[in-house]
Amino acid sequence: MQFFKMQALGNDFIVYGSPSKTTLPTASQIKQLCNRKYGVGADCVIFIGQSAFCDYFMHVYNPDGFEAEICGNALRCSAKYVNQCGYFNKKLLNIETLSGQRTAVIDGDFIKCEIGSPEISQQGVIDINGVSLPYLYISVGNPHCVIFTDYGLSDQEFYHYGPIIERHPTFPNGTNVEFAGVSDNNKIVMRVWERGIGETLSCSTGSCACVAAAQSKGFCGNNVQVYQPGGIIEVTTENKTMYINGKCNTVFTGKIAL
Repeated sequence: MQFFKMQALGNDFIVYGSPSKTTLPTASQIKQLCNRKYGVGADCVIFIGQSAFCDYFMHVYNPDGFEAEICGNALRCSAKYVNQCGYFNKKLLNIETLSGQRTAVIDGDFIKCEIGSPEISQQGVIDINGVSLPYLYISVGNPHCVIFTDYGLSDQEFYHYGPIIERHPTFPNGTNVEFAGVSDNNKIVMRVWERGIGETLSCSTGSCACVAAAQSKGFCGNNVQVYQPGGIIEVTTENKTMYINGKCNTVFTGKIAL
């Protein structure tokens, strides 16, 4: 099987398939591909398949074989992939996902993607071993628990709270977890624990969730840079719809026997 290894802000993916593909990969194939010892190794697998009403269907799978609703960095890499493969001779793409239709605009290595309108469904306080953590629960096509911190979260705290909150009973379907701090009106610093994956270097839907949470509290405006270990993503809000813009690239291509 031919594949592309791609990355967006250090969030790495195995990408394969085509807009004509109708047979989806199995969970066991996903697990093998993502395994960094016995496979290629990646945070997720992106499978490009056929769509009835868009240019293609972007399927994104976590290393455990679970198909996620959407992934912002995967959206950008999928658009770069189909452009490099020559499937479409245009810069504006319509992409189907489990969360609905999205758009991507290709400008060289920069890909601007529509994420949608965030929805704050609940907010409250999670108590973990006597520590109370205020949170906002936000859907950006996939679930996010955003926790603002007034200080730099230590590695010990991050690795302790991340997996507990991911599978906390408050979130029966699991959740992505973002720990964020707002330094000024146009800058947010974020660290993410992703559902079904663990820590990743970046998460673009998580960035949008943090911006939406900050906007709800009056902490930031409509043009925000979100700083993550993997780099910076630009998040803009236009008529309540959020867009991300940033670089992604192909690291290498190869073949693997499945």
